[in-house]
Amino acid sequence: MILSKLNEYWPGICAAAAIAGLLILVIRYKLHAFIALVGVSLMLGLAAGLPPGRVIDEISKGIGNILADVALLLAFGALLGRMLEVSGAAELIARRMIGTLGQGNASLALLLAAFLIGIPMLFNVGFLLLIPIVWRMQRETNQSLLRFLLPFVFSLSVTHSLVPPHPGIVGAVIAIAGREESNRVMVETIICGIVLSLPMALIGWFGPGRFWAYRQFVTPPENMSVAEEKKEPPIARSLTLALLIVLAPLVLSIAGFGAKVLFDLNRLPEQMTWTLFGADEIPVYFKWVNHSPLDWLLFFGKPTVALGVPTVLAYVCYGTRRGWSHAQMSKITSDSLIEVGAMMFLFGAAGGFKEVIVATGVGDFIAGKMMQLPLTPVAISFCMAAIIRIALGSATASILTASALLTSLAAQRPGFETLTVLSVACGVTVGTQPADSGFWMLKEYGNLSTSDVMLRINGCRLTMALSGLGILLIVEAFI
Repeated sequence: MILSKLNEYWPGICAAAAIAGLLILVIRYKLHAFIALVGVSLMLGLAAGLPPGRVIDEISKGIGNILADVALLLAFGALLGRMLEVSGAAELIARRMIGTLGQGNASLALLLAAFLIGIPMLFNVGFLLLIPIVWRMQRETNQSLLRFLLPFVFSLSVTHSLVPPHPGIVGAVIAIAGREESNRVMVETIICGIVLSLPMALIGWFGPGRFWAYRQFVTPPENMSVAEEKKEPPIARSLTLALLIVLAPLVLSIAGFGAKVLFDLNRLPEQMTWTLFGADEIPVYFKWVNHSPLDWLLFFGKPTVALGVPTVLAYVCYGTRRGWSHAQMSKITSDSLIEVGAMMFLFGAAGGFKEVIVATGVGDFIAGKMMQLPLTPVAISFCMAAIIRIALGSATASILTASALLTSLAAQRPGFETLTVLSVACGVTVGTQPADSGFWMLKEYGNLSTSDVMLRINGCRLTMALSGLGILLIVEAFI
């Protein structure tokens, strides 16, 4: 009897041991998440009964599959973010937004500006870019630093977790949707992630954030806020161009997605499918132009192309047309790709972990047991991601790990992949902890105590996460 129960629950025991081992290696022994994930994947595959040679094959397969889908997205995202930083385009958006709405609405202006900047830019980069503006706003108004710090931090944190091309959410889409559906789910996640994350940021600020900011006076840290001025004047001058570059991925994705939907519903004008030549009469040297407007919309709507176009535009408008040398452009590119290189390895390890979970049947076991819980799939996905984020710290590592564990659960609900992805993304926004670099950036640059970040910042983030969960539960109830 005992042996039969042990045999039944052995996949679950292996999964629990794998997660426990991962947390111990990362938290207790400070092992890099890449090494920890590869080691745990090996142990999980062997313990669950896979032949030793097949374990390596599955890990390699997972690494290859995920990198084939995310490599270009991560590279273009890093390049675009760096160009927006060095050109001053991101700062231009923030300053113009504050100037338009006025200092009386500076908090809202910073929230909206950070939301736009945060779509293509990583949290840490956007934070360091905007913090000098926040310090200056505090000195000019003599109001609490929290009134300017919290809004832009909330915006950057939700876009970092919920909106592609940020690494974590991109990995979640690939893991949960699979390669065949990844383009569709990626576009849906871009659109729905933006629609969901803005109200989450607004609720965080106008709810607990503003309540706290009006009751605690905080000033910038004296040892950091003295050297703020740029050594070189910003290149970006046109707000229209800056907004065009920032919003181009969203616009192109919507255009391609909308054209596909209209075509599937037979609502697309017939002219959109016309080509210059018939299939039998086209000269070989004209094949490259013999594509319909629908073909081109679908092409530019693919996530990789939608992100690549504004990246090229940024390089041309802020680089070559402004007289930058090839050496300068090459250095910016190299620095950006070096930064994303370590993240590529983390993604590969997470892909291998996911493949082992699927191959061993552990994923099916987890999905079966989860479906027996008195919770909806959205709530299950949210709770698992939240628990892993609280334990692991890193938002990217947490969302990749949670997505790998939820692959089989998502496979049982075809057509709902985007909802599962966003549920996981909301789950990782529940809070931060000392293992997360963002924790210390908030503490040091915001001149806050450890308890301020642990209790008050996390209280605001929990409110935001739960509001996102509430919205997703309402959507789940009606579809």
